[in-house]
Amino acid sequence: MPANTAHHAPGPSLRRNLRLCTWDGITAVPLTVLSQPGNAVVAALLTGTFALSTRTYGLITSLPFWFNFLQVVLTPLLAQRLSARAMCIASAWMHVLGWLAFVAVLPYVPTGDDPVTRTTFIVIFSVIALSTAINGVAWNSWMQGAVPLRIRGKYFGVRNRLLYISLLGFLFAASGVLAWFDGSLLAFHVLLAVGVTMRVISVLAQHRMHLTSGRKPATKETPWPEQLKRVWQDRTFMRFIAFAALMGFGVNLFAPFYPVFMFEELHLSAAQTNFMLLTGILAAAIAFPAWGHMIDRFGNIPVMIVALFLWQVFNFIWCFITPQNIWLLYVPLAAGGMFSAGYGVGVFGLLLKLTPPEARTMGVALFVSLSSLAAALGPITGSNLLSWAIGMGWPSISVYHAAFVVMPVFTITTCLLLEKINEGRSSKVTDVVGAMRNVRTLASLFGLTFLVNQVFYRTPESAKTPRKN
Repeated sequence: MPANTAHHAPGPSLRRNLRLCTWDGITAVPLTVLSQPGNAVVAALLTGTFALSTRTYGLITSLPFWFNFLQVVLTPLLAQRLSARAMCIASAWMHVLGWLAFVAVLPYVPTGDDPVTRTTFIVIFSVIALSTAINGVAWNSWMQGAVPLRIRGKYFGVRNRLLYISLLGFLFAASGVLAWFDGSLLAFHVLLAVGVTMRVISVLAQHRMHLTSGRKPATKETPWPEQLKRVWQDRTFMRFIAFAALMGFGVNLFAPFYPVFMFEELHLSAAQTNFMLLTGILAAAIAFPAWGHMIDRFGNIPVMIVALFLWQVFNFIWCFITPQNIWLLYVPLAAGGMFSAGYGVGVFGLLLKLTPPEARTMGVALFVSLSSLAAALGPITGSNLLSWAIGMGWPSISVYHAAFVVMPVFTITTCLLLEKINEGRSSKVTDVVGAMRNVRTLASLFGLTFLVNQVFYRTPESAKTPRKN
C-alpha cells in the first residue's frame, strides 16, 4: 500500500503545482504589466501627472532592458547559491518593496522634469527593473523543471488566457478609477495599492510550489563559465538570441510611445486610452489557447512567423490614425492582441525548447541579457528621434505616423533570420497558413468555436412541411 501511494504521488503534486502556478500568474499580472515599459497607466502618470519630458520618459522605459542585460553577471552567481525557486521568490519580494517605495514617494516629489523627480523615479524604477530581470530568468528556469514538455503548449495557452482575463479585470477597474477620480494622484495610489496586494498573494502562492512534480532532488548547477561555453557553442540557440535582439530593438524603438501618441496627438484621456487598449488584451485572452494548440501541432517557429507577419501588417493602420478617425484604432489593437499572443507563446516555448539543458540558467540569462541590450537602445533611440524631428518644426502627428512605419517594416524582415533557425519536429509555414484557412481554426482564434460546433439541419418534420409560395 505505501508503495502504491508513492507511485501515485507525483500526479497530484504536478496538478497542485500547476494550479498554484496559475494562481501565481493571475495575481501577479497587474503589477507585472505595470512594470513593463510603455504601459498606459504608468505612461499617463509619468508624462501626464508629473509632466516628464519625452527623453526622460524614454530613459525610464529603457531601464528594464538595461537591467535585463546586466543581470547576466548577477544571476549565474546567485544560481550557484540559490535554487531557481528561491531566487524567483526573493526577487519577487524585492519587486514588491520597489513598488511600495514608489507609492510612498508619489505625494512628495515635485511635478515637471525636475532633477529630484528624475533621480527619484530613475532610482526606484531601477530597483523594480533589477528585481523583474532576475525574476524573469529564475521563473523561466523554474518552469523548465515544473512543467513537463508534453503539456507546455496547452498548459501555458490556457494559463495565459486566465492571466489576460485577470489583466482585463484590473484594467477595466483602472479605467473606472481613473475616470471616477479624473486622473488624480489618488487614482494611481488606489491602482498601485491593489496591484501590490495582488502581487503579495502571488508570492505566497510561489512559496507553496515545488521545483518539480516528483520527489527527485534538484541537480546541482554546472559552474557558470562552463555553462557559458556550452551556450556559445550551440549555434542554433545563438541564432535564436540574435533574432530576439533584432526584434527587441525593432519593437521597442517606438512601441512605448503609442500611449503617448494617444495622449498628445489624439487627445484621449488616461481612462479612454486604458479602455481602448483593453481591446488588444481581450483579443489575446481569447486567442491564447488556440495558439497553444497550433504550436503543439505545427511547432513554434512556423506559428511565430505567421503570427508576427499578421501582427505587423495590421500595425500599419497606426500610420493613418488621426483625431477624426479614432475608431480605426480598434482594428490594429484587436489584431495586435490576437496575433502578438501567438508570437509570445511561441517565443516562450522556443526558449524552453532550445535552451541547452546542461546550461539552463546561463542560457536563459544570456538570452534575456543580449536581447534586452538591443531592446534598451530602442526607446532611447526612438525618444531622441521623435524629439529631434518635432524640434525641426515638422508636425508632431506626421512625425509619429512616419515612426509607426518603421517598426512593422523592420520586424517583418527579422522573419528571414527566424526561418533559418532549426527547431526540429516543426512544420512548414505553409502548413500553418493552410490550417488558418480552415474555418474551425480561425473560429478558435476568435473564440467562436461554439459556432462551428453547431450542426444546422432540417428536421424530418420540417423537411415534410411544404413551402408557402
